[in-house]
Amino acid sequence: MSVTADLYIEVKNFYARQMRVLDDLDIERFTATFTEDGSVAHPHRGEKVEGREAMRTKMKSMLPMYEGLVTRHWFDHFLIEQTEGGDGLRVTYYSLVTQTNTQDEVHFFSSSSVEDQMVREEGELRIRERVIHRDNPKYGRVI
Repeated sequence: MSVTADLYIEVKNFYARQMRVLDDLDIERFTATFTEDGSVAHPHRGEKVEGREAMRTKMKSMLPMYEGLVTRHWFDHFLIEQTEGGDGLRVTYYSLVTQTNTQDEVHFFSSSSVEDQMVREEGELRIRERVIHRDNPKYGRVI
């Protein structure tokens, strides 16, 4: 089911804000963009993390791998659809992650397709479930 232009813009702005706080390594603000019981299934770590507290713990444990790097998440090719019953959104998109080191060298870290289930809580969009699919032929086409 299609969405209005206003909702499409709201969703795109949500992701622009969400990725800025992630790239700034602001774990508290990033995890607040998920529902309290939200989850992330991440292929690079091979696990599903459930709940904001578990997300914060996992993300804090990974901070050392980002030292000396500037990481940027680039999203495009959004498909935003209302779910059956119209109580939420299914958002699919492509993600490219780059990292720049202190020598100004830019490297591609990952390429993925992502599927988010979004809901509105207290007037704000939040992610209930995120599934990240690694772009690799051995995993097949997902989205």
